Amino acid sequence: MANKPIVEFSNVFHTSDRGEPIFEDVNLSISAGRSVVISGAAGSGKTTLIELLLGLKFPDSGAVELFGETLKPGRRHRLKRLRRRVGGVGGVYDLVPSLTVAENVLFPLILIAERRRIRRERLMKTLTEFKLLKQAGLRPYQLTRVEYTLAQFARASIAHQPLLIIDEPSAGLDPATYGDIFDYLVRVSLSGRSMIILTSETDSKVLPASDHLRIENGTLL
Repeated sequence: MANKPIVEFSNVFHTSDRGEPIFEDVNLSISAGRSVVISGAAGSGKTTLIELLLGLKFPDSGAVELFGETLKPGRRHRLKRLRRRVGGVGGVYDLVPSLTVAENVLFPLILIAERRRIRRERLMKTLTEFKLLKQAGLRPYQLTRVEYTLAQFARASIAHQPLLIIDEPSAGLDPATYGDIFDYLVRVSLSGRSMIILTSETDSKVLPASDHLRIENGTLL
């Protein structure tokens, strides 16, 4: 029996604030444990797709479901609860400028009121995995571009959320670092968690348990 979708777009139409069509009859279904890589040119609507998924915007018509719940305006507390189950890198998931790297990485565990001992253990493990121990006390503006991206991946990793949104995973990374990040994405994909990976590039590497789509002329192909 197939897993239930954790993400579902059904006949979604959406226009910009200026009345320009962005999506026309978009349908998307992602089952638990599956991932999808979505490619598209700059301005094709990748960011808007994520804003709709997180309830930051709402479609003109059609429905968006996250973890089986239809997203609607006016359900602020419910939307916050659903968003806590989603981790992310890039796009809308910038680091908090006033927090240190360690505080940023810990933030998802604080939101779910994880125990202090578990927080400490996971923080050390995660900072070590992403080679950020020396940067733990630095703030985002003090990081190199590579360190900033690694800190975002560390934060997305620490709470073991069932869905990750990765916006341009190779952005600003040298080939060796991206190789390490791709290995991490493979581990996530094989772990039973789901990912939505947005990219403007064509990557020759194939992620297991994933589907590949592209945004073109307001539709998903």
